[in-house]
Amino acid sequence: MTEPFRYQAIPRIIAHRCNDLTSVTQVVEQAKGGQLFYMECDVRTTADKVLVAHHDPVYQGQVIAETVAADLQGEILSLDGLLDAIRGKTIILHLDVKANESKGKWQAAADSEQLFALLEEKQLTEKVIITAVAGAFLRHFRKLSKKIKLGVLYDEDYGTLMPPNKKAVNVFVNKILEYHQQVVIDGIFMNQKWLQVFEKQYGVLDTFFYTIHKAGIKIAIWTVNDPALARHFVAQGAEWITTDFKVKHQDLGFD
Repeated sequence: MTEPFRYQAIPRIIAHRCNDLTSVTQVVEQAKGGQLFYMECDVRTTADKVLVAHHDPVYQGQVIAETVAADLQGEILSLDGLLDAIRGKTIILHLDVKANESKGKWQAAADSEQLFALLEEKQLTEKVIITAVAGAFLRHFRKLSKKIKLGVLYDEDYGTLMPPNKKAVNVFVNKILEYHQQVVIDGIFMNQKWLQVFEKQYGVLDTFFYTIHKAGIKIAIWTVNDPALARHFVAQGAEWITTDFKVKHQDLGFD
């Protein structure tokens, strides 16, 4: 049996953007030693409703949502193939469901029921944490499953503006707690730039971490490539550090 999903007391490094065959193979090779690894990939849907792993909405000049999967040549991976690659491995997969803009609104770039069905088919529901910026997607997913780990990703690219002052941070935190009561989220995925502003300009980083942790919500920070900064956030209580270093604790100074 593979190791079930458990939150760990020690910080976990999440390999960023494992959306191509090379990066996935690297993580799979490292996981052969039995150590638990975390990797992140982004989820989108093609015109013929195939789930694929790709960060950007466009691949080699083709809009993924408007292109059938067979026409996406190269190393772009189907999510089905990626899940097969990690089955039986000590890998926890962070699936970040991207969003597409439609009539001024952001909508998840994947169907929750299709994604849930695929995870059930592969028997990987306990080996993933799913994030999105689209609240409707997460609410629907929570109705499908009370066990799958869900997280909210905050990103200015999708209209979630960084709080402009200390008072606005309090409003932001209250919205997180309110959403947690509605959906039961397991973690929040925060832009590292936001947290540096919370600390250096607003002086509320300690309070922010304390309030979020008290509610039982984990904190993940992206994308941190500075080892000293990673250690600083871990000292504050961050459970996950998403980094471009390929899941090596040693690269960021962790044993």
